Amino acid sequence: MIDRRTEAGRLRLALLALGGLAGVATAAELATERHWGGFIQLIPWIGLIVIAALIGVVLVRRGHGAVWAVRLACLALVAASAFGVYKHIAENHTAGPLDFRYQDSWVTLSGPSRWWKAATKTVGPAPVLAPGALAFSALCVALATWGAPEAKTSD
Repeated sequence: MIDRRTEAGRLRLALLALGGLAGVATAAELATERHWGGFIQLIPWIGLIVIAALIGVVLVRRGHGAVWAVRLACLALVAASAFGVYKHIAENHTAGPLDFRYQDSWVTLSGPSRWWKAATKTVGPAPVLAPGALAFSALCVALATWGAPEAKTSD
């Protein structure tokens, strides 16, 4: 349990609220984009469910094991977020030859130039940094466990 009477406890609650709010905003964005066409597109939805569960764990569980489980799950979510960034860049790269500005010159561009255009969303429809919202939520939750008194006790 988080002690709401201390400044550190209130800061932990603020981090959890910020992570939860980012999760809700991400869910709204995913819903408006209809981001559920296949397993790969379900990964952020699964991640958001995990974020909600982790917030619950931080709020109600005490003990070293729970804290480390939350941190490891957050690390996995950051990795999933990085995978999402990669997938978005790859989708933009695939769409490069279809862009009206580059349809005639795409094959003549150097490999690094094509990847740069995909990473900066010069070509393609996928928002490259959008998957980072999942990492942001996970980092907020992980930071809420940093220095927590319950991390120093045993189960």
